[in-house]
Amino acid sequence: MRARFIAFACVVGLALAAIVREERADVPRPVATTRPPSVAPRLTISQRDRDAVYSYYGIDHAAGDCPPGLSKESYGCLPAGGGRGSWAIGKPLARDVFVYPLPAVLLGQLSPPPNGYQYGRIGNDVLILANDSRMVAAAVAGVGG
Repeated sequence: MRARFIAFACVVGLALAAIVREERADVPRPVATTRPPSVAPRLTISQRDRDAVYSYYGIDHAAGDCPPGLSKESYGCLPAGGGRGSWAIGKPLARDVFVYPLPAVLLGQLSPPPNGYQYGRIGNDVLILANDSRMVAAAVAGVGG
C-alpha cells in the first residue's frame, strides 16, 4: 500500500512539474543587458544623501561647501583628479580592493541606489558601485578621520 502511494505521489509530482515548466516557457524572460566597462553611468549623490553621510560621520561643513581638502565638482566633493589612489569615478575597482558595507543606520537614511548598484566604503570614502563590474559610479569622499 505504501509503495503504491509513493508511486502515485511521484506521478502527480512529475505531472505538476511538467505543467509548471510548460507555463514558464510562455513567459518572456528579461534579457540581461550589460554596459561595456568603459561606459560609466552618470549617477550623482543628492545633497540630502551627502548631508546624511557627513552628519553620520560627524563632519561639519557649510551647506554647499566641501570639507577641507576636497574640491567642488559637478558631481560632488572630491579630491583633485576625481579619485583616491585605489578608485576613480568611471573605473572599476581592482579585485584586491576590499569594500566595506555601510552601517544599517546610515543606509536607512540614504536614498536607495539604482537597481544593480550598491553603497560601499573604501577607506574614508563612500561610493556607489555597480554590483557586477565594481565600477565606481559616484562618490562622497573624505567622510572619516
